[in-house]
This record gives sequence, structure tokens and C-alpha cells, in this order.
Amino acid sequence: MKQLFNALTICGIAFTMAFLSSCEKKYFVAPTEPIMDVSFSTDMQPYFDAKCISCHGGNIPPNLTSPGSYDALQGTNNSGDKYVDTDNPESSVLYTAIIPGGSMDEYANATEREMTLVWITEGAKDN
Repeated sequence: MKQLFNALTICGIAFTMAFLSSCEKKYFVAPTEPIMDVSFSTDMQPYFDAKCISCHGGNIPPNLTSPGSYDALQGTNNSGDKYVDTDNPESSVLYTAIIPGGSMDEYANATEREMTLVWITEGAKDN
């Protein structure tokens, strides 16, 4: 009888440990406000200054240094693809380069990606 009690106790402890270790702690993440009204001069250019001009400062196109960065983004890359395509924002070279898997994805976080897409979607204004 004592052996049966010990076996049941051990099984109960093992079941309890397995049950407790399978629990997940859920974290609530408050949704962020969507980014709206992105300004080239106060949002995009500071992003380029902080993350891009060490390479795109004149030697590697597009030149993203101020004051010529806006004009440089109106052009196309060597393949003829638009840096900024307001008709199809998600196909813009500027945006596809910074999305996950893009050639420059390490230089943009989620907020910077969203900001860039919103700026292009809003018409890529020089404001």
C-alpha cells in the first residue's frame, strides 16, 4: 500500500510540474497610434541623417544628404525602378530595401518602416 501511495504521489508531483511548466505568461501590448502626416524635413531627413548617410552620402546612390535627398529620391536605381513610387508605395525601392529581408533591413525598425511607407503613401511630399 505504501508503494502505491508513493507511486501516486510521484505521478501527482510530475503531473503538477508538467502542467505548471506548460503555462504561458501573456503580456498585453497596447496598440500604438498609427503614424500619420509624415513630413520629409522633420521625419524622413532626420532618419536618413541618423541611419543612411554614412553610406548614401554621395558615393552610393541615392545621395540622401540634405538638401539634395528629396530630388535624388525622385529618380530611379540602376535597374530603372523608382526609389519612390507613389502609385505603388509598397514597390518603392526605398521601402523594399528596409523591410525584413530587404538589403537595408538592419537600418530600420518597425516605426521607421511604417513612417517611410506612410510618407510614400501620402504622396511623398517635400514638406
